[in-house]
Amino acid sequence: MSEEMLTVVVLVFVLVGFAILLTALFMRRIGLQKMNRTIMKAEHNYQQQIASLQTQLSAKVGMLENMVEKLTLSNQELNRLNEIKSKFMSVVAHDLRQPLSSIQGLTSVLMLDTNAAGGGVGDQTALNNILKATDNMNLLMSDLMDISMIEAGRFKMDFKEFEFNSLISDVHALQQINAQKRGISVVLYDYPEPVMVWADRFRISQVLNNLLSNSIKFAPQGGRVEIRYFIEGVYVKAFVKDNGPGIKHSDLQKVFEKFHQSDSLEKRQRKQGWGLGLAISSEIIRAHNGEIEAVSSGLGQGATFWFQIPLKQI
Repeated sequence: MSEEMLTVVVLVFVLVGFAILLTALFMRRIGLQKMNRTIMKAEHNYQQQIASLQTQLSAKVGMLENMVEKLTLSNQELNRLNEIKSKFMSVVAHDLRQPLSSIQGLTSVLMLDTNAAGGGVGDQTALNNILKATDNMNLLMSDLMDISMIEAGRFKMDFKEFEFNSLISDVHALQQINAQKRGISVVLYDYPEPVMVWADRFRISQVLNNLLSNSIKFAPQGGRVEIRYFIEGVYVKAFVKDNGPGIKHSDLQKVFEKFHQSDSLEKRQRKQGWGLGLAISSEIIRAHNGEIEAVSSGLGQGATFWFQIPLKQI
């Protein structure tokens, strides 16, 4: 092959290669344009979706702000009504105490006059019933006063050191009188050593009296109530156990709620109080940095109430 022919062949190959390269570049450009259009379309759709989500989010935020505003107004109204209720209970409890005291005083005078005049048994019974009714009403008024002070944040404790053993004995002796009238045995298991605690003696006695009176009230005729206490770590732990109607599992936490009275109780038993005693007891124990709990295996299985308070100031 001559030199001219070789040059032509090389030139042809170069031209063909150049044409292939141009074609490849052109195809790549077309591919990039298609890809770019796809990306732009996807970006446009994405922006539309973002705009739609932003619109929906703004609407939801507006709804939530409206709900929060309504909830705030509702809470303010509830707080106002709760304050009115607390003031009402406090005023009622305070204003009724005076006439109750007058009734008790006059009834006591009438009892003395009736005895001196040789009055009949029926008169004495009627006057005794009046005194019992006023005593019960005074207890109810005391509960109303306590719960109103709790809700107002004015429920104060007077902490002092005292012997827990003597307090238990005093409460046991007082409640034993009520128990004997119903033929109920109240058994106290004394702790063999002195137990000194830092607490409000009056308020802890209030808790013990409440737990014991409840157990006596709900125990069956001729039933049995047990009291025991012991030291556990840095706490004194007290138990009041009865063989009464028991408590449903679903009611074990509710018994400490204000105005709660179990549906399983007889109507006569439900009418004997406001359902505030255990709620007040719970607040007292909480103010002592202690614990209180109800335990029962179910209806007909009796119940045990226990609480613990620190031996010393925490």
